[in-house]
Amino acid sequence: MKVFIKKYGWLYLPGLLFLGLSSFLQTLLPKLLGQIIDSLNTLAGQEDMPAVGRSLLFLLLTAVGMFITRFAWRYFIMGNSRYLENCLRRELFDHLLILPVSYYQQQKTGDLMAYAINDIGAIRQTFGPGLALSASAIVLSILSIRSMTGEVNARLTFLALLPIPLILALVLLLGRQVQRRFRRVQEVFAAVSDRVQESISGIQVIKAHGQEQEEVARFGLLNQESRKANLRMSYISAATNPLVTLLFGVSFSIGLIYGSRLVLAGTISLGDFVAFNGYLALVVHPVQSVARIINMLQRGNASWKRFRKILGEVPAVRDTPDSLPAEQLPARSEGRLEIRDLTFSYAGQSRPALQHISLDLQPGRRIGILGRTGSGKTTLANLLVRLYDPPRGSLYLDGHDLLDLPLHWLREQIAFVPQDNFLFSASLEENIRFFNPAPSAEDVQQAARMADLHDTILEFPQGYQTVIGERGITLSGGQKQRVGLARALLKQAPLLVIDDTLSAVDTETEQRILTALHSALADQSCLIIANRVSALQNCDEILVLTEGCVTERGTHAQLLAAGGFYAAIATAQADSAGGEA
Repeated sequence: MKVFIKKYGWLYLPGLLFLGLSSFLQTLLPKLLGQIIDSLNTLAGQEDMPAVGRSLLFLLLTAVGMFITRFAWRYFIMGNSRYLENCLRRELFDHLLILPVSYYQQQKTGDLMAYAINDIGAIRQTFGPGLALSASAIVLSILSIRSMTGEVNARLTFLALLPIPLILALVLLLGRQVQRRFRRVQEVFAAVSDRVQESISGIQVIKAHGQEQEEVARFGLLNQESRKANLRMSYISAATNPLVTLLFGVSFSIGLIYGSRLVLAGTISLGDFVAFNGYLALVVHPVQSVARIINMLQRGNASWKRFRKILGEVPAVRDTPDSLPAEQLPARSEGRLEIRDLTFSYAGQSRPALQHISLDLQPGRRIGILGRTGSGKTTLANLLVRLYDPPRGSLYLDGHDLLDLPLHWLREQIAFVPQDNFLFSASLEENIRFFNPAPSAEDVQQAARMADLHDTILEFPQGYQTVIGERGITLSGGQKQRVGLARALLKQAPLLVIDDTLSAVDTETEQRILTALHSALADQSCLIIANRVSALQNCDEILVLTEGCVTERGTHAQLLAAGGFYAAIATAQADSAGGEA
């Protein structure tokens, strides 16, 4: 918001200036019309035609001026509200990107979509049409009432405007209902968006289990809730305008009855009476707009509170005050990773996910991690890229505590291939280039060859330009994993972290990939997390995790000789593959 005010806030000033000028010109129309009628309201042949001509000319010039000024204020105010929408959406998106993974585990996608679409749209309406209607209503009402009082008749003005306080009280009362009901509309919109998003993302599971009708029934219930919430909002809008119109009918009735008597008594002229009704009509529109203005302001207020709430979320993982400036760090680290007696627990969990983990990964070396599901392997990988903050003094890169390194710099030094690698609905080349858009097409193909993916890609109709579906739905599990691996290899970071990335490929493909990695990553550090012994047997050191603790460590040969859990897993996997441990 501060960026918008500093860069674009001044544009509201000329907008409001032109709006005030447009309102002033609008109040000239009833006066000019009254003058024309008084000039014509004489005996036949005695009309003051030159005066009528001048008034008609002024009327035409006023209409042209209104067109120009109306265009100008709409350009500045309405256009500026679009700048505001752009800035707020950018600010929200930037903030969402710095929030930790734990925040998204507690939020629904539909809620976040509602923030980005409905709430920001409601705020734009407040600072665009809402601001314009408010300023126009104030200026137009003041100028019209001043003209009615000073140029026509004060008593007539007072009597005709008697219902106005009642109208305003009614609108304010209904405005409170609008805010409550609009909040419910937003909540239901978020629920509907979330259901649609989940159903589309999980369409394979829904079809595989024949749950189409059940999903339709669940969505139908949400759809009914949305209909009810929006109808309750519509009831308020539908009731407001007729009630306001009815009360203004009383104002016009008073003006017609009492005003006609004043004309017959000669207190005011016929032209004044016509002008008065013109002024009264000008007052009607702003007061009628109060209902819409209150509606916009209440919606904008509710949305602004929701928007500020999410912006008020402080990232749990961020640069610390003691973080080293990126300028003092080398562009590329050595890739030397050290873990010193690491113990880590998730928030709200009593049992540590990792306990007393230590290892020393030097450049060019490979360390493997093996363990049962839930043993803490992925937790360790997430801590390395600070998706969660490790305890101080437990993780070091090139001798620097990870908490003292800028997040952006740290993550540039690590190529992380997670278990569930996300692919975008774009071409295969664009997905591989995600970490690093600069390399040439040859570099992209080389990364694909190392991931044993190049030949597979050439079999697709458009090769590297083949567009895959959302989340890579058109690819097999093994192909998705290899695209994720190629993406990380193209980054050419000093430290490569692979979290069970080869689980969906066959053993022959796995061996080809590991052989390519062994020859290509001679100067890079590599941490390989896997459930297959075959993926770890060439590592310089292997750690076995059990319930967050290191229970075995050593080389492949040493662990086989020890006859523990690692040896048992190796034997079982060799037997299932028809080979020997």
